[in-house]
Parts: sequence; structure tokens; C-alpha cells
Amino acid sequence: MKSGAGSPFDEDDFAEEDEGESVETTESEPELSSSEETTATDREETTSDLPYKYRRDGVQDGRSHGNIFLCDEAEEHVEELVDRMDDVFDNEAVYKIDVLEAAVLAVDEPDRTLEDELRKMGYGMK
Repeated sequence: MKSGAGSPFDEDDFAEEDEGESVETTESEPELSSSEETTATDREETTSDLPYKYRRDGVQDGRSHGNIFLCDEAEEHVEELVDRMDDVFDNEAVYKIDVLEAAVLAVDEPDRTLEDELRKMGYGMK
């Protein structure tokens, strides 16, 4: 080994640990009482009742990856839609991916609009 390229720890430090009492590395999980289990279940059910926007940890959660290629005119239109939805939802940060998904869901359905689909996702619930 090159001079100076060794471990910052002395090899003896590790040997001392082995010689001492063994340390239990696994912790047992505390047992939940039936009331605590019910509370945990209630929380999970409450979370699943929330709109998608509030259930997710990130904008891509629960979505499969799909590439979409847009010409300049379509890309500008999407940006305009995002800006318009920002205004509709009182300058709430509306994600482009949500707008695109809402547009796909609302297309060719006269009773479904872009705004309605975004509201189903949780926009406008501030």
C-alpha cells in the first residue's frame, strides 16, 4: 500500500470491538396494541381517500414513465395551459405533468374539462 493511503482508523480500533461484548444490531419492533393498530389503519385509509396531489411524495409517484415529443407550437400551448391553470388555481404551483395528464383524461369527453381533472387531483383545495 502507498504511504499515506491507509485507513484513517487504527486497525487496533476494530480489534478492540471484537474482543468486547457483542453488540446486538437488530432492534425488535414494539408490539402495537389493538387501538394503535386501528389508528394506523385509519391513517392509511384516510391517506388513500386524499386526492392524488396530497397522497404523493413527488409529482412522478404512481405514474409510469412515458416520453412525449412535442413540436414547438404544442410546447408553447402546454406552457400557456400551465400558466392559465396557475391563474385558475390562484397561482398554486401547477405541474406541467399534471396538466398533460389532465388534458389526456379530458380529451374527447364533453363532460370532463382540464380544470375538473386537476380538481380531482387535488388542485384548488388549499
